[in-house]
Amino acid sequence: MNSLLLKRLCEADSIASHEDEVRKILYSELAKLSDEIFCDDLGSLIFYKKGRSKNPLKLMFCAHMDEVGFMVRHISDIGFIYLIAVGGVLDKSKEMQMVRITTDSGQKIEGLLNVTKDSQGNVQEMYVDIGVETAQEVYDCGIEIGNMVCFASETKQLQPHVYAGKAMDDRSGCYVLIEAMKKMATDIENDVYFVGTSSEEVGIRGGKTATYLIDPDIVFAIDVANHPELSRNYTNHRYIGKGPMIVHYDKTMSPNRKLLAYVKRLAKENNIPYQCDMFSGGGTDAGNAHLEKGGRLSLVLGIPLRYCHSCYSFVHQNDLDNLIELIGLLVEKITREDYVEFINYMGGYKND
Repeated sequence: MNSLLLKRLCEADSIASHEDEVRKILYSELAKLSDEIFCDDLGSLIFYKKGRSKNPLKLMFCAHMDEVGFMVRHISDIGFIYLIAVGGVLDKSKEMQMVRITTDSGQKIEGLLNVTKDSQGNVQEMYVDIGVETAQEVYDCGIEIGNMVCFASETKQLQPHVYAGKAMDDRSGCYVLIEAMKKMATDIENDVYFVGTSSEEVGIRGGKTATYLIDPDIVFAIDVANHPELSRNYTNHRYIGKGPMIVHYDKTMSPNRKLLAYVKRLAKENNIPYQCDMFSGGGTDAGNAHLEKGGRLSLVLGIPLRYCHSCYSFVHQNDLDNLIELIGLLVEKITREDYVEFINYMGGYKND
């Protein structure tokens, strides 16, 4: 387990369209392993590894770089900094939490996040107190409307295999991509693209633009889902430490059944534990990716988290390691013949 890499990724600050800090980490880790590196116009970062086949299958693995967070929307006369949420931040993480504001020059200013509530207890306004008394003092710190604000959470190892940190959605996925590409054989059959996508938390956007640019045959979105921590019975298919999730359905996509069966079989044959999950709401980059250019086969491979979209989330090393192994097998095993069978929708009756 490369805990220092996970820490670097989680403690980077990168909300939608402000992903420079994560983009730099991905580049520093993967540039030397890639045959080509390029971006889409939203800022998704694409690492290409060329396959040796004359008719290669194009496989895309993506994880989003952005996290849920905030932007400065107003600075009050008494020096309070009011925010707007960028993505679905949990309300219970908005009270009495340390956050940091990134100025246009890159300076980090810390403060305390708090809220006002209505008579029903619903959050009305979010504001940050950096310990000053006037708006001018805020401006003197370099803070302006539009600045990025993220939780100032320090990544910690809580148990031998459990880590806590901010932005595990989807820095844990970025971690998996990095480690999977590092372990990938230098001589591969298929063309493989590892992508850090932009702006997933505000409408699964980067997955769409990167897919359009790459034009892959199959897209695997590496993302997360929240483990309901109080449910420890049959209703919970997102236990941390029990293996990655192979997602059978979400609000934005129902995957190809033959592809789904293939991935499950591949995991079983190689003794990789996995959980069969479904999302009743929400979606991932695969939701837009699978609609590009007449349709693209897509599947979500998930990492279970506790306390997703909050100031701290928990992740288990076993889930990361097993997903890294599964990605390696997919790169190695899927063939053009498999793909043709996946999309053979009329086999068995077209000549009836």
